[in-house]
Amino acid sequence: MFPHSGREYGMSVWSFCKDTWLNPHSPACCWRHPGPAIRLLAGALQNVWLACSERWPGGHRRRCPVCDWQGRHFRTFLSADEVIPACICPLCGSFDRHRHLVLGIRQELARHPQAPPRLLLGFSLSAAMHLVLRREGLPRCFRCDVAVDDDRFAPDFITDLREVAAADSVADWIFCSHVLEHIDDLAACLDEIFRLLRSGGLAWIQVPLEPELAHSRRIEVDPCRSHAHAWQFGADITQLLQRPPWTVTEVVAGHTLQAAELGRLGIAPDERFWIARKA
Repeated sequence: MFPHSGREYGMSVWSFCKDTWLNPHSPACCWRHPGPAIRLLAGALQNVWLACSERWPGGHRRRCPVCDWQGRHFRTFLSADEVIPACICPLCGSFDRHRHLVLGIRQELARHPQAPPRLLLGFSLSAAMHLVLRREGLPRCFRCDVAVDDDRFAPDFITDLREVAAADSVADWIFCSHVLEHIDDLAACLDEIFRLLRSGGLAWIQVPLEPELAHSRRIEVDPCRSHAHAWQFGADITQLLQRPPWTVTEVVAGHTLQAAELGRLGIAPDERFWIARKA
């Protein structure tokens, strides 16, 4: 199995190579885009070296709050679009965004120990987040997705986030991590999340952010890129998420954790999530 390749997590080496280096439509095609191809190869070789280094004697300097793995190094995220060092847990495959979110979940549960959520909905909920919820003793999270072509997400039912086949005010918590950027009709998605939440319920939202971009914008989906984004979100994202009477709070890792703790947990300081609380 090819180690820690993000979207391609769990793919064979041959499948990964065929979809990236040897695919003429890939942004990392070795003969059309040699620069990105070399960066991808360097990241793959680095993961092999990091895996070997775990066998050396010495202290464990990193810990994953999702699965409690301890070791020397988190692994490099690999895709045709980008290479991100120190991002992936080698045991559970969690990203730094998952590790950051689990800290927020634990803080919320500690703040309201007598009123835990009773029903959870997760849109394209990853295996790592499913593990988080089980380990935190939360009730079953009903997993929703637009299709069943990716076994990692194993949805309980198929639905479109723009028009969810569920009753009003059905969920205490909703998880929507790195989904909104893939759907062109942002307003319809947010209206549905608001409709599905019970009074006092929480929506845990994560999207990729480009803070240097002043205004979020719709973009054409590039079918040759693995992320297939329909949005670039900028500094105005918190305002875009507002839906009266929501209360939207942005939680930035670098504002709540010390640098040493960020390094130990493998969380980028600019990693963030938004909590939308329905009044």
